[in-house]
Amino acid sequence: MKRTIYGRAYVTGMLLLAFLTCGFTWGFGTKDNCGEARKIGAALSLESTPAERAQAEKNVQKLCPDGGAAHYLKGLSMEEGKNLDGAIDAYRTAGTKDPLMADARGRLGLLLLQRGESDEASAALFDALKLTPNPLYARALAEIFLEGKLYTLALKHFQQALPALVADGSVHIGLARCYLGLGERAKAREELLESLRLEPGNVTAHLELAGIYQEEKLYDKALNELQQALAGNPQNREIHFRLAQLMELTGKQKEADKEYLLAGVERAATPADYLRKASEYEAAGESAKAAAEYDALLLKQPDAPGIREKLGDARMAAGHDSEAIDAYEDAVRRKEGSSRILYNLGTLYERKGDLDEAISNFAEAARLDAGNSDARRRLAEIYTLRGNLTEAISEYQELIARHGDNPLSYYKLARLLDKKRDYNSAISAYAKAIELDADNVGAQRGIAILYLRRKMPDEAIKHFREVLRLDPKNIEARNALISIYVKRRQYNETTRLLEEDAALNPQSPDSQYRLGIIYAFRNDTEKALAQFQKALTLKPDHARALNALGKIYLKEGDREKAREAFAAARKADPDLLEPVELLSRLDAYPPKHATAEKVKKSSHRKKASRRKGKHAHKRKRNHR
Repeated sequence: MKRTIYGRAYVTGMLLLAFLTCGFTWGFGTKDNCGEARKIGAALSLESTPAERAQAEKNVQKLCPDGGAAHYLKGLSMEEGKNLDGAIDAYRTAGTKDPLMADARGRLGLLLLQRGESDEASAALFDALKLTPNPLYARALAEIFLEGKLYTLALKHFQQALPALVADGSVHIGLARCYLGLGERAKAREELLESLRLEPGNVTAHLELAGIYQEEKLYDKALNELQQALAGNPQNREIHFRLAQLMELTGKQKEADKEYLLAGVERAATPADYLRKASEYEAAGESAKAAAEYDALLLKQPDAPGIREKLGDARMAAGHDSEAIDAYEDAVRRKEGSSRILYNLGTLYERKGDLDEAISNFAEAARLDAGNSDARRRLAEIYTLRGNLTEAISEYQELIARHGDNPLSYYKLARLLDKKRDYNSAISAYAKAIELDADNVGAQRGIAILYLRRKMPDEAIKHFREVLRLDPKNIEARNALISIYVKRRQYNETTRLLEEDAALNPQSPDSQYRLGIIYAFRNDTEKALAQFQKALTLKPDHARALNALGKIYLKEGDREKAREAFAAARKADPDLLEPVELLSRLDAYPPKHATAEKVKKSSHRKKASRRKGKHAHKRKRNHR
């Protein structure tokens, strides 16, 4: 037999860079390539076109491939793709590598603020503003200061953002709140009126202005602002509640009662009453009604601690996921966050399919409570889903370090290590999972496959047998064992496994056929015929069983039955080559008795021909 040896030719080449426009200075001074790359990066933003970004990335890679600009561009791509964790890491790296990369720090600050990490966000935004007067960074920093009631600092940064954002109504509202905090009511009113001039239907501006008029006892003007706010958001319970309070203040009891009813608030109810009713509704499984009670309590007492978490729980139980997220995030903003709240937020975002937010909240839940195994487990599952194997392995290892008695954690870790081709570690993890739970079919199967891959068949056999003990119908384990035994010529074990398979699957023609094959191989013709007939009873057009039956008939010398079986096999599966070949052989080689008859007749013809030749020769000689 000839062997054809295929060789691979590896062509290697070197690209020589020409001194064209790549920074060659002919020796007159040096050029700051990373500084040039920074300028290219600074010219880009999320609004840049894909073509602009692609060209910039190409240029930056040439100038400074591992500098701040390269990581900044990576961050932009990740932020655009909604991978906020990746973007935050890229922006952090960019700022570390190039402290002058202003937008890396600014974008980092905006994303951290979006995640509710105000302290770190303020530091990043402050650093960015020292390098560039970007109005978006100024406004974001102003909002952080305003939330912290640092009105003077907030005012300074809103004013810094104002020239570029003069047409943005939210900036004017921010200015108004700063002035109110500083006691300058007149200036606050002017800013709110400007906001309404820009956005006449701005509900927030109407509500802020109503508050100013009410403090000034200009009740008619306050009522007008509240009604305009209500026109923009007629289902807002807070507006109805404020209207009810104002009407009660001005002696309009009937109107006040109506608004209290629309707000879902009972005037005479105490906080304890709301909590009692909410508890009763929850016990009865009426979560939506319980949520309404918590909502009403917050309308009367906005600073009541712990109620937002209860509200979020009730809304989540009622299936109102978006409203539950609002309640939980409001609790986090008010510094009422906990590992439990963040875990619930992660669950809700995961349910929505927003995996970036889910990861962010699960990670924060685990940071606040290192023992929160559920948060780590969800992180690991999401990382696995995304193919981030290193991160998923890290989470499972942390879970095992803190809760080492969970066989499922070891099993899932082993599967990930197997995917990363760290086979020794995977075997150890599978072994630990089996030690903790010997009935874990997945772990027994996984370690058996690894042992087989590492050419350790004895160990593989042991674990495949365990798989069959736990799941006798496991085809993969049975086939693997059969393959090992056949290679080892252990036909007794092979036969036993196939007999078990046929008994477990009496309605499977393939199982009956396979058992027939081993019987035929071991020259037990009677049993083989019986198995092939069983297979054909279950599936009359089972091509391989028909072919095997034909081969037995042929071996026994029954050519006609063999021909019929081969013809039926060819009809059942025209692509099966063996019956076609065997039929051809039957046609090419007739039976032995027919061949003998042909030889005998040929001999008679030759003898007759020789006799005829002798007589002709004698007549010719006599004639002479």
